[in-house]
Amino acid sequence: MKVVKGLVKTFCAGVVAVAILSVIMCFYSLTPVHHENHNGNTDYTWTPNSIWVNCTEGISWGRFDSDGYNNPRVITNPDIIILGSSHMEASNVFFKDSVCGQLREMLKDQYSVYNLGISGHNFYKVSQYLPANLGRYDVPPKVVIIEAESLKLSEDNVEKVFNHEVEHTPSHDTGLIAIMQRVPFFRCLYRQVDGGLLKIFMPSGKNESKNDDEGISSQDDSIDEVAYDQLFKYFAKIESEYRTQIIIFNHPSGTINEDGSIAFCDDDALTLLGKYAKKYDIDFIDMTAAF
Repeated sequence: MKVVKGLVKTFCAGVVAVAILSVIMCFYSLTPVHHENHNGNTDYTWTPNSIWVNCTEGISWGRFDSDGYNNPRVITNPDIIILGSSHMEASNVFFKDSVCGQLREMLKDQYSVYNLGISGHNFYKVSQYLPANLGRYDVPPKVVIIEAESLKLSEDNVEKVFNHEVEHTPSHDTGLIAIMQRVPFFRCLYRQVDGGLLKIFMPSGKNESKNDDEGISSQDDSIDEVAYDQLFKYFAKIESEYRTQIIIFNHPSGTINEDGSIAFCDDDALTLLGKYAKKYDIDFIDMTAAF
């Protein structure tokens, strides 16, 4: 009997602890559940009209629109759409400080701007979904702005774009996992574990490297010009078919040197990106100097 009482007390204490921690998490890190996107223009969308809070990388909060993207409201036929990963989704800053928010402010009422950026959607994945993102509107957007963080392209991965085989991010929006995701504490704990928390407490002793670009196979240092030619030829065909303007900008990753200066890599890949963008008349903006 004492054992049963002890187990009941332990269980109740655990429930209370999770409840208290979940309340705290609502003000620190609140992430809604994402759902499979049946429209086929991204892997997933966030729960419509759901609230998010993020104090892990900056301090921000907001609400996803009724389509599950980070906008104040849905725009039926936007003039400009923005595509990219978490940098463009921008749930680490307030909407007015995001790329989409600032572009809206700069353009005022001249053009409408809509953000379709989703976490985990790298350059390959965005390229794969480009026709679907343009085709979802009755009138295709006049301009498509695409973030390109990884500049080294490979023929294998470009082929995956054409075959719609870029690694898919699944949505666990049903069953036990979905229920647990709705508990803020469990959701935050999962993200911490997935981000390497266990490795801190239980290091394997092995040198492990993880590719930051989801769905991209490991690449060597060689530059594959055929990949650039194929991908930009694909962009040119889409521009012509949908009568839209594609603007690609690089989001460079820098390294801080010991003397405090910053260094950027992928110079050869950046040169090729500019070369084939010019060949196929695709607008390309090099952000390295600005960064």
